[in-house]
Amino acid sequence: MLIAIAFVSCKKTTEVEMSLSNSGKLTYKLTDANGKGLSNVKISLFDHLDSYYASNSILIDERRTDGNGQVDFGDLNPKSYLIVADSAKVNNVNYTVRDYVQVTTGMTKNKETKVTDFSGTLVVKVTSYNTNQPAKNIGVLIIPVNNYEYEQYISKNLANAEFKGVTGENGIATLKIASGKDYVVLLYNITTLSNLNWGTTSIQKGMTMNYFAGFYQ
Repeated sequence: MLIAIAFVSCKKTTEVEMSLSNSGKLTYKLTDANGKGLSNVKISLFDHLDSYYASNSILIDERRTDGNGQVDFGDLNPKSYLIVADSAKVNNVNYTVRDYVQVTTGMTKNKETKVTDFSGTLVVKVTSYNTNQPAKNIGVLIIPVNNYEYEQYISKNLANAEFKGVTGENGIATLKIASGKDYVVLLYNITTLSNLNWGTTSIQKGMTMNYFAGFYQ
């Protein structure tokens, strides 16, 4: 006998026809870098339709993690699903989680994910245009695009930055930043706090990317 089960979310309701005898189960847990569960994070479950982007997928269910950082989606058809969590915060940084999970008939899939794994490595290489040499002791701020505000002196942006660094002797600052987000990369004088230059970037999970920048001073 086929049983129709309706999953309800604030965005839309999707009816999924399911044979319980052929279904599998899914639990999903979010943790910080130390394995501590992240509570009250909204997790969305999508039929991903072979698309990475949630906007091209069908929303099936939305739930919030419990005190242990876990949600239980119960019985699901055996297939691959897209999990999206866009408000998982660790150390005041919002990480965007997009993860595929496979549900198998007669099995319970217990997936645990460290949200900080959704990061990439940004290698910022800074050159002084005056000398055409690597510039050491230059401050680097990584700021969410929506939080960036141009200013001659960077007091507000210093507070809004999610990641910070300073270039070494080789003019390089290496930062591990959240993936799947648009950022402003701001260079500044660490003594005067003056804005030297800025640009935009984003990075994919697990990627290492070079970012070249320069300034006149």
